[in-house]
Amino acid sequence: MVEAQEKFDEMENIEQSEFLFANMKRTYDQYQTLDARILQDAQTNSQNIQNVALQVLQNAVETANMVSKQAVRHGDLAIDRQWNVDEQGYTVADILNDSKFQDAIATALAKITADMVAK
Repeated sequence: MVEAQEKFDEMENIEQSEFLFANMKRTYDQYQTLDARILQDAQTNSQNIQNVALQVLQNAVETANMVSKQAVRHGDLAIDRQWNVDEQGYTVADILNDSKFQDAIATALAKITADMVAK
C-alpha cells in the first residue's frame, strides 16, 4: 500500500510538473505573440511614417517645380511687356484723357474734401 501511495505521489508530481511546464510554455507563447504583435504594429507605423514623409517630399518637389514654371511665365510676361507695345497702356490713357472720367474724378474729390472739412 505504501508503494501504491508512493507511485500515486510520483504520478501526481509528474502531472504537476507537466502542468507547470505546460503553463510556463503557454505563458511564454503568449508573451511571444504579444512581442510579435508589438513589433508588427511598430513596423506598420514606421511604414506609414515613411509613406507620409515620401508624400511630403514629392509635394515639395512638385511645388518647387510649379513655382519655377510660374517664375518663367512671369519673366516671359515682363520681357514681353518691356519689348512690345503695351496695349493696356493705350486703353488707360484713353480713359484718363476722357472728359467724363476727369469730371467724375473731380466731383468725387470735391465731395471727399467737403466731407473732411465738415468733420
